[in-house]
Amino acid sequence: LPGSGQTDQYITSKGAVVTTEIDTVVPLYWRGKLRHVYFQDGARFDLDKKAAKTEVLATYTNGKIAAAVQHVDQGRVGMVGPHPEADQSWFDIYKLKNPDGKMSFDLFHDLVNTLMN
Repeated sequence: LPGSGQTDQYITSKGAVVTTEIDTVVPLYWRGKLRHVYFQDGARFDLDKKAAKTEVLATYTNGKIAAAVQHVDQGRVGMVGPHPEADQSWFDIYKLKNPDGKMSFDLFHDLVNTLMN
């Protein structure tokens, strides 16, 4: 990560609502809207916003960054802790339900579009 940016387990952060490595669904705020995303011991990002232009896409409910895009040199770096790309089969394996009633593909597309545009 640019500058002094760091990454660590979300589950170890103060106020985390998920505290085990077991596959589950995590609530987060994606562009300010509450959503639920498949999660398995995902990262949190402590980014150095002075080292690179940063667009935070999502935060966990404790305020830690869950997804972001940073501009680095001539390109961009996308990072995401939970799994918005997860399809129904991921949920079925662990008998999980998404409280949103839908998959998170729109969030995954938002990440990719932000990264590419």
